[in-house]
Amino acid sequence: MLPQWPKILEPISNRVRQHLKDEKSRVNLLIVLGLGGMLLLCLSEWIPDSAPAVQSSTAPTTTTSAGEDNAAYIQQLEQRLQTLLEDVDGAGRCSVMVTLASGEETVYATDLEQGETTSRSEHVILGEEALVERVQPPTIQGVAVLCEGGDDSSVQNAVTELVRALTGVGANHITVEKMVAAQQ
Repeated sequence: MLPQWPKILEPISNRVRQHLKDEKSRVNLLIVLGLGGMLLLCLSEWIPDSAPAVQSSTAPTTTTSAGEDNAAYIQQLEQRLQTLLEDVDGAGRCSVMVTLASGEETVYATDLEQGETTSRSEHVILGEEALVERVQPPTIQGVAVLCEGGDDSSVQNAVTELVRALTGVGANHITVEKMVAAQQ
């Protein structure tokens, strides 16, 4: 089979060589090839990269989104604050609401290469994943506390200082108000 290929390709290669002897033909061929390449690049934007990966049944799957993680973090923080604030002298029953300014942030390790006039930074890769340098917890934007003793300024100050100490949020982002008494 292989000896037949040179016989088939020889007439084609002779015609291509004869055609490319002319400079105008070479320029036209380069233009056509360049336009064809640009067309292929444009078409590649519409073609999907690959089929969705199928997960094996033995691999553990975690499908929690960042929003669900943040909601769980907020709920846990509110519950812990509520339990602690209810033990403040004069506070009584409490309700706590925490809002976040930003979610959890992952900071990846980078490798910095500096020359005399240029510098370049890229993420450190181990295996197939980037090396995690640290994970910063969500940033708290504000805290609202409703408590039965919220109309007493000493209780407001004690609750504000306790929340400030535990969360790191400034006093200007903490609100303490009197809870409406439950009607019986």
